[in-house]
Amino acid sequence: TCVRGTRLMANSPRTMPLDKFERIALKAQKEGFSTIGFFNWTEPFLAAGLEKYVSIVKTLGLFPVISSNLSLGKIHNLEAVLAGTYMLMVSVSGMNQQVYEINHVGGDFDLIMANLEQISLLKRTGRINTRIVLKFIQFDYNVGEREKLRELAERLGLEFEIVTGSGHPSWAMIHAEEDLLQRLSSYNSSRPHEKPGEVCPMLFDHVAIDCEGDIFECCAYGNFDVMRIGQYLDLSPEETLLRRYQHPVCNSCNWPRRAATEEEKYLLARSVLSRLSTQGDTGLPSSATPFHILHNEGIAN
Repeated sequence: TCVRGTRLMANSPRTMPLDKFERIALKAQKEGFSTIGFFNWTEPFLAAGLEKYVSIVKTLGLFPVISSNLSLGKIHNLEAVLAGTYMLMVSVSGMNQQVYEINHVGGDFDLIMANLEQISLLKRTGRINTRIVLKFIQFDYNVGEREKLRELAERLGLEFEIVTGSGHPSWAMIHAEEDLLQRLSSYNSSRPHEKPGEVCPMLFDHVAIDCEGDIFECCAYGNFDVMRIGQYLDLSPEETLLRRYQHPVCNSCNWPRRAATEEEKYLLARSVLSRLSTQGDTGLPSSATPFHILHNEGIAN
């Protein structure tokens, strides 16, 4: 359930300046990221000149990925954007307007259909080579829409994917921000949902950045102030990871954990060592490596 779609996060007209985006993309490239996704509680096609942002990502040798609801009037730069985009994901929750707007509040499925038809034409005529994935967000109330959307995707020559929705739009996130504040006020450092040696994969899969260049704890939550980590351009990868790992909401989140890889243990240990080194004497030999932290201090088990 989307906190934008259900209006729990207010919309805004803000857009990241192109020069700032270029600096962020360059830093991401240097830090080893392979993909930049133009989505995280936002609609990318509302940004004027989106093709320029996509071009920056391609020039850096990274993969530009867009996620959209496509519930928009005529998109004047649709072909220019998609010509440089590796993949476009289109999220829908029904074909019937009454069903669709339960989760996509204010959305118009007729507009989506018009844009999908245009994209299908661009694909058929070879004007774009973008992967187009129609993603059906499945809840208990819209299961009957699944096969109709699968047939639509097949007719238009698009990929089709089913995503299991969490909860129900009518109640799942009504008090999203209040819930976060409550979890912050009852902070517990014990990480109750995490066994020794486990991590949340979300810590390593992505870094979520808004149009102001601020990092937020995780893409699983809205961009609420309590989830703000700091400016991406100002933080090292080590400090970013450690701030996210230590965030009280991460501690209390029940997102499924898995066994940490050796590389992930190393990254967490290196982040701790980096923090200690900025605070003075670490109590470790000068030749200490992250593995000293990992094995001697028990970080990440």
